[in-house]
Amino acid sequence: MENKTGTYFKYAIGEIILVVIGILIALQINNWNETRKEQLKEYEILSYTIENLKADSLSLVKIIDNATRWMQVHDDLFEFSQGNIQEGDITDLSAIRKSEPNQIITKKNNLELPNKVKSQELKKVILDYFLATDGLEFTISNYNQLMELSVRPFMGEKKLMNYGADMKKRGFRSDNINRDRFFAELKNEEIQQILYEPKTKLGIIRANAERMLKKNSELHQMIKAYLDKQ
Repeated sequence: MENKTGTYFKYAIGEIILVVIGILIALQINNWNETRKEQLKEYEILSYTIENLKADSLSLVKIIDNATRWMQVHDDLFEFSQGNIQEGDITDLSAIRKSEPNQIITKKNNLELPNKVKSQELKKVILDYFLATDGLEFTISNYNQLMELSVRPFMGEKKLMNYGADMKKRGFRSDNINRDRFFAELKNEEIQQILYEPKTKLGIIRANAERMLKKNSELHQMIKAYLDKQ
């Protein structure tokens, strides 16, 4: 009887051990599956982010190009006021009233991105890129408000735009500014003061966009290297 009891006890212990081992294996497999799911989700999110960064890169190049061209118009107007160039040398005069569209999308599409990556180093770089985005968007917003609240109302008040019959008479032009009235008005200090601030803000926009373009490249490369290790 004692031998049978000992045998049953050993058997029960063995069964318990097997059950525990089975549970541990099941938990391990479940943890592995969950970890794998999280890795796949992170991979998808970061792959999507790379595509957004590519789009941002194109937008940033466009912003830099616009700011450079529009600043050149302001420089030409100054040179004209100094008698260094002729009126006909100034092209794309409408640039002085154009707004800059905000087409930076990475942060807009991935607001929670820093919380969805495991790498602390990568998280810091993402947050830095988001901070640069905020800075650029702030300067663009200020510039666009200046166009809406100052430059355009001034040009309308001074009747410096071609409207109605004037537009039909002149035909379609890439700039719809009445050049005769504009260059006559340019002699006055008031318009010179109005145009000074936009040029200053364009310089800030370009500097911020160039800095952000560099951060864009760094983040792109860092995400790509991170995904390659997965």
